[in-house]
Amino acid sequence: MLIIPAIDLQNGEAVRLYQGDYNQKTVYSNDPAAIALGFQNMGAKYLHLVDLDGAKDGNTANIDTIRKIRAAIHIPIQLGGGIRSAETVNMYLNDLGINRVILGTIAVTNPDFVGAMLAQHGPEKIVVGVDVRHGKVSTAGWREDSTVDYLEFIQSLKNMGVKTIVVTDIIKDGSLTAPNWDMYKQIKPLGIDFVVSGGVACEEDIEKSRDYYAVIVGKAYYEGRVDLKKCLEKAVAPLPEGSGSEIHSRCNGGDVGSKASNRGSAPLKSQRIIPCLDIKAGRVVKGINFVNLTSVGDPVEISRHYEAQGADEIVFLDISAEDRHAFYDLIRRTTSELTVPITVGGGVRTIDDFRKLFACGAAKVSVSTAAVANPQLIKEAADEFGSARIVVAIDAKKHGDSYHVYIKGGREDTGIDLIEWAQQCESLGAGEILLTSMDGDGTQNGYDIDMTRALASNVNIPVIASGGCGKVADIVDVFKETGCDAALAASIFHYGKATIGDVRQAMEKGHA
Repeated sequence: MLIIPAIDLQNGEAVRLYQGDYNQKTVYSNDPAAIALGFQNMGAKYLHLVDLDGAKDGNTANIDTIRKIRAAIHIPIQLGGGIRSAETVNMYLNDLGINRVILGTIAVTNPDFVGAMLAQHGPEKIVVGVDVRHGKVSTAGWREDSTVDYLEFIQSLKNMGVKTIVVTDIIKDGSLTAPNWDMYKQIKPLGIDFVVSGGVACEEDIEKSRDYYAVIVGKAYYEGRVDLKKCLEKAVAPLPEGSGSEIHSRCNGGDVGSKASNRGSAPLKSQRIIPCLDIKAGRVVKGINFVNLTSVGDPVEISRHYEAQGADEIVFLDISAEDRHAFYDLIRRTTSELTVPITVGGGVRTIDDFRKLFACGAAKVSVSTAAVANPQLIKEAADEFGSARIVVAIDAKKHGDSYHVYIKGGREDTGIDLIEWAQQCESLGAGEILLTSMDGDGTQNGYDIDMTRALASNVNIPVIASGGCGKVADIVDVFKETGCDAALAASIFHYGKATIGDVRQAMEKGHA
């Protein structure tokens, strides 16, 4: 079950309406991108954006704010509000890197348009918003009611090929009085994935949504009614016995913390756990010191397994870059079936390579050899797509008292100092460094603590530690001892030595 925090945009601000009434508005922030980053740092796997100005007037008035939000975070975004033309759909999906768009009014007034968008972009990228008032579907930013019965409308969407819908009871929206559970019970037998929206008041409501595909949380978070971070952590684990009474007390005024503590607008230490999939000829492979590769399995199936375990991200590295068309198809298939953010690297040499991978659904793109050959590529990519989506991968090995950068899959020593190169990457706009110890890669002897600590202490952007993880304690240690922001691992997960859940438990205890 996905818990999807929401940001409603009006005039560039994060707001909430009461029952869709534009005259009953509360402004929560004039910096929606900071709120989005806070959600990501809490562990959100998806973000829900609504352009209220667009919903009302059919325009793209908040496009600059949406662009800033997309640049600030790497998790997938679904966006609705005023999307009523093929040009707007293409712009959001292909130019801005929005992961899926929500069609509302146009789905009621022109069903053929929905069919055309499904055919062009696929059902994973096209979602329909079903806004309900007294059993009928509403349109035009909830200002107009139709005569269309909501159940008949949903059945028609399913028949058309729509896979996912967002269903909102307008009377419940912003009311903090609990979702319309009776309505959702009527929808469930139709057999379509739907997102619960409107009326979420407390953690009990979020837990009850486990029966459904996802739930959107908005006002309850902004008003301090829920501990969103805790709910997101619970979402990837079974509900513990005895939790019901605790949740019930929260719904009836229990201590959920202040609004300020829940807002999370300042970046938090994330300590992400990231499985890595090295891809060759459409298969996941693994080797030692970048050689002696053996096949591990199917990338999509393995990714689905890691998402279920609670991976924060998954990295795909095309280590041969031989058949790019097949690789692009693989990324499209993976990102369409999963919600976990996918970072893609290997064979990235031009801005067009970045553009193609983002169009395939990649949350972030990693560049290595090409960046060394042309450092300005980092700046160009950061300027066009946002620093938060640009990762520079650095393969390094110890040389005397320093560390050298290697390129071409670890085959060529550039003689460039690791720290100096990483600092240059940061100055050019890189949002993250993926540091791989060549000596440690595939050995399962532990991360290079000294190298990782040296890099993390000399740059101000997140550092992902990679190379050498062989046991849960290695991940615990690299977080404890280096200041890195994420730990990437392959063998420990591929060969079943540990699960992501095992790692999280050890991190919470502080030892393995």
